[in-house]
Amino acid sequence: MAKGNSKAYLNSPMVDNNPVDYEENKTLIELCLDIFNHKEPDLSKPEEVEESINYYFQSCVSKGLRPGNMGLYAAIGLRKDEVRDLLSGRQKSFNGRVANPAIIPLIKKACRAMSLYRETLGSQGKLSPPVLIFWQKNFDGLEDVQRMELTAENQLKPEKTPEEIQKMLEEDIPIDTDYKELK
Repeated sequence: MAKGNSKAYLNSPMVDNNPVDYEENKTLIELCLDIFNHKEPDLSKPEEVEESINYYFQSCVSKGLRPGNMGLYAAIGLRKDEVRDLLSGRQKSFNGRVANPAIIPLIKKACRAMSLYRETLGSQGKLSPPVLIFWQKNFDGLEDVQRMELTAENQLKPEKTPEEIQKMLEEDIPIDTDYKELK
């Protein structure tokens, strides 16, 4: 008999106390099969790529499932890193399939639609904030950046004489007068 808590998933922030039952699992696998059995598009033909993107979204709608970026990428026959390389211009050929530059705006548009979908889920309270932030960082370019503006400022003010500066320093240095010297 296996040791451990068989209901550990109940404390998971990812499943949000919603285990996958048989029917849900079946629907998820059917989507995977749809994408697996769908003809991979010719990346040199923007109309085929667009058809595959639409096919993926329509498959999600017909099954009542939430679309995801990885499913979108699978529908066009690419992995996340390949999409990133394509969109950045680092790579134009994938397993012998040369991508037409005209597919880049289609993929970007589909990714923007996914960003909108995630944001809408979050704004409607259908997605926990940590999961939303994770997805936005991984797929939407969200960054935790603190911007600081440093400016040079002369606090000594050049109009002071050396004597005035010396007096300022003496007045600014704290001197502890309430102390006892240890022997």
